[in-house]
Amino acid sequence: MPVLGRLNAPKSLVCEETARVCTEQYGKQLHAVILTGSLARDEGTFLERGRAWMFLGDAEFLAIVDEGALPTAGERLKLQRQIQDALLARRVKCPITLAIENRTFLSRLRPHIFAYELRTCGEVVWGPPEILSLIPDFSPSAIPLEDAWRTLCNRLIEQLEMVVEFAGRPEPLPPGIHYRTVKLYLDMATSLLLFAGAYAPTYRVRAQNLRALAQRPASRNEWPFSLEPFAREVTRCTKWKLGAGESGARVNWDFWQTAVDYARLLWHWELARMSDAPMQLPARVLLQRWMRLQPFLDRSRGWAHALRKQGWYRNWRDWPRWGWMGWQASPRYWIYGAAAELSFRLPQLVGREQLVPDVSWEELHEWLPVRDFPQRTAPTGWRDLAAHIVWNYKEFLVDTRS
Repeated sequence: MPVLGRLNAPKSLVCEETARVCTEQYGKQLHAVILTGSLARDEGTFLERGRAWMFLGDAEFLAIVDEGALPTAGERLKLQRQIQDALLARRVKCPITLAIENRTFLSRLRPHIFAYELRTCGEVVWGPPEILSLIPDFSPSAIPLEDAWRTLCNRLIEQLEMVVEFAGRPEPLPPGIHYRTVKLYLDMATSLLLFAGAYAPTYRVRAQNLRALAQRPASRNEWPFSLEPFAREVTRCTKWKLGAGESGARVNWDFWQTAVDYARLLWHWELARMSDAPMQLPARVLLQRWMRLQPFLDRSRGWAHALRKQGWYRNWRDWPRWGWMGWQASPRYWIYGAAAELSFRLPQLVGREQLVPDVSWEELHEWLPVRDFPQRTAPTGWRDLAAHIVWNYKEFLVDTRS
């Protein structure tokens, strides 16, 4: 059961060790260490195991350093491991996500969910508190709707990452899948509320706003599904996440499958809204329509980032395919498309390995920027595809807005 009452003890240790490692690494080149995400909002979930603590999810930090001190990806990962090892020595198991930027990063942030929550809920654990004022002030209404849809897509990829590890449907629902499903519900609420003009930066207020929205009279097809049962599930998940006593949340595969069904309907509804298209259109047609609306400059930035990550010559055999893909959309949309096609089939696939799919796994492999991996000669099924979607997501989409 999550523990909220004693949250301050492990949270303080996480902040203390992160600040210590950063100051030792950067010295006078360090300007600030900022805690963000659910832990900054005091909405993180710690489990107490004997005399040790385990944090569900990642503790997210942003370190601000001099321009010349920006690390390589390898150096940043090494710092993350140092912090995690230091915490383990103090009986706290907590994955750390550490972004490292310079001051101009803050002043150049455009309206999106991360920037809004960083400015309103970020906690400076080392350095001058006023540094957050460098972030431009904007209202939630300025956040693009696509940012809500991206949040939903990211949670779907997390489902692929977790479900692929299990054969069949062991009961009760494995803790990792249960936690990711709770997160899926919470961020489905975030995503829907942004479309509804009722977004708030904390889980508590989002659940309240969703319940209020569910009580309003709604016209036919105003929402992708009935809001009342969805709001009840989000409320249960919010109580569980915050550790506020018994939540009544289900811990079985029906809980997970219902969440995936909600996600499919929400993904389709949001894409139709953004592309101003009829809801009756198939999901793939909606995605293609949205791809065509992407500005060419945004597509170019996405592929330039992919080329830098992979090296200009490492994948030269893929250049013709990348050129064709780049003409249609950025890597982000292709990866999201493959993830959605597979994610929405998971309820039929998990535990039913012999099920014949209604889509070609090899075709979806072709949607990925990098489709060929060492020791891979041919697709071995949906689990192989899921692993490669997750790899492409982490390689090309994490830590970038491209």
